[in-house]
Amino acid sequence: MEQKQEPLQIAIVALSGRGKTMSFRNCDTETFGFINAEGKPLPFPNKFKNYSKPRTWTDMIKVLIEYGKDPKIEAVGFDSFSAFLDNLFEFANANRSGYEIFNFFNAEVGKFLNLIKRFPKPLFVTAHYEATENADGVMETHIKTKGKEWKGSLEREFTCVMFADVKVIAEDKRDYFFTLNSDGRTSAKTPPYLFGEGVNKIPNDVNYILKTIKEKQ
Repeated sequence: MEQKQEPLQIAIVALSGRGKTMSFRNCDTETFGFINAEGKPLPFPNKFKNYSKPRTWTDMIKVLIEYGKDPKIEAVGFDSFSAFLDNLFEFANANRSGYEIFNFFNAEVGKFLNLIKRFPKPLFVTAHYEATENADGVMETHIKTKGKEWKGSLEREFTCVMFADVKVIAEDKRDYFFTLNSDGRTSAKTPPYLFGEGVNKIPNDVNYILKTIKEKQ
């Protein structure tokens, strides 16, 4: 008997305006849980039955755990990891001093990443990226973080890292898509079994990804 595929943890990475949040627009409003850590209005009609807008990093973790345990929720979107980091660092800076600021911050980031890695259902986490220079002098893009502890290493905690981007087709037309694998300059990665060998671009649509995951199970 084949083993059931473990739940995937998928990072959706991009600069603002590339369609990270918009990618959740077609998700099932009854069975998809959406955590709006950014606190901004969604760029599409919000009809999610399971929707939360936590204001603090502790509440973000609490809701994520609750959604993970809720049997009625089949998959979860967390928008965004960047908002979690900002709120956590603000708390650490206000309640710790000196080296303890980053000691506390790094410890809590580690706990959060462990929660993501062990999440019991498909989880989509949006994040911004930053460009850093590698040992060969080539600029690479990685999930943005604070300090040096996690710089360039956050991607290992996710099964997939997809970069959201947009291409101008005409003055009034845009093509929003996800890039699945690295071109040597990004940290994108996707197991080839998911969409097929040689496939490097898919529609900007989390629901499309979920349907593909179900087909592979």
